[in-house]
Amino acid sequence: MTVETPPAGSPSLARYEGLAALALRGMATELRSRGIEAREDGAQGIVHTGPAARPQGAALRPHRGDLWWWMRWPSRDGTPDSSTGVPLTPVERTSDAVRRIVGVMAAVEDG
Repeated sequence: MTVETPPAGSPSLARYEGLAALALRGMATELRSRGIEAREDGAQGIVHTGPAARPQGAALRPHRGDLWWWMRWPSRDGTPDSSTGVPLTPVERTSDAVRRIVGVMAAVEDG
């Protein structure tokens, strides 16, 4: 299995520039419609979710030859780490990624 997690601003993400901007906007809009705080970061290719003190997020990254949503979370010291995350869904399945993110955030709040 090949897993690509290029650093933010990587040229490999640049080839998806137009699609990435639309996808980030769509992800943020759908999260907000479900009552989740969402902040777009187009430069990093991330939609940050939840409180700024402990953000989680959805990152767009190349994976399996396509653009995918990745779930990101802060490292143990609370700082985001570009290598911390798991692939969620291809970019075309943003609603599925949102459903999974909302589920994780609900579990964190309950736990």
